[in-house]
Amino acid sequence: MLTGARNGYTLVEVMVTLAIFAMLLAMGVPSMRGFLENGRIRAAGEAWKYGLTLARNEAVRLNAQVEFIADATGWQVRRVADGTVLHRGTGREGPTDLTFTMDPEDSDRVTFDAFGRTVTTNPSDGTMPLVQVDIASARPPDTLNYQPLRLQLLAGGLTRLCNPAAEADDPRACL
Repeated sequence: MLTGARNGYTLVEVMVTLAIFAMLLAMGVPSMRGFLENGRIRAAGEAWKYGLTLARNEAVRLNAQVEFIADATGWQVRRVADGTVLHRGTGREGPTDLTFTMDPEDSDRVTFDAFGRTVTTNPSDGTMPLVQVDIASARPPDTLNYQPLRLQLLAGGLTRLCNPAAEADDPRACL
């Protein structure tokens, strides 16, 4: 007969460990979904911000009107005079389940003049230029850390990403 300590785990110890692991997983999955959605929203917002900044910079560089246009596949930057596409981007990292709400509603573009400022009326279609774009998840998670973003076009053609739910004294708040 052998005496002494036995190696291994009992069935009860394994079951308790699995139960604790399952409870931790059940608590962490909703938070993880919120984290992933926030990352997708942030990536799309940064891509659109990049496109708007690129359009503004190209207008100054080319000394011509350049427009940023949101379309079904993402966005594009093009010269107004001849319609030459200078850059194209999907702008929709994780193309499904994100919504882009434009303000004003009937506009899908903004035109920059040779000084990098937005023009009062888009010359290519006569609409008012974009002022802001709200980016959110089509299926928002049920977590407190979910944060949709707003992309604002400020005076002088500058762009800013902000949190529309943030308090006014918070630096992340929208202007």
